[in-house]
Amino acid sequence: MADANRTKALLVRLTPAESALLKEQSARTGRTQSDILRSAWKKLKIIELPPDDFAEMVIQLRRIGNNLNQVARAINMGEVHILEIQTVLSEIVAIDKKLNRILMGGGL
Repeated sequence: MADANRTKALLVRLTPAESALLKEQSARTGRTQSDILRSAWKKLKIIELPPDDFAEMVIQLRRIGNNLNQVARAINMGEVHILEIQTVLSEIVAIDKKLNRILMGGGL
């Protein structure tokens, strides 16, 4: 059953094999090709591009990693305080959470 609100058409390019498969699925299911494509599209999880500052966050994470290495050396030499370690770890955890949200498609 056609929806009266569907007034926009979209040209979709398919390979001959994809077109044949779509026609076959339409025949087997009794659904229109458009309906099959809409159903497949709605089931996809669309992941957005990372935000503009994603590259900068990666750079910051690398810098923090370098700082962490310096802290580790200082710990081994007995020259570091717990507060410094907690500060660096807090920064790493915050950036890690942001990166995970981005990678899971949630954005910032």
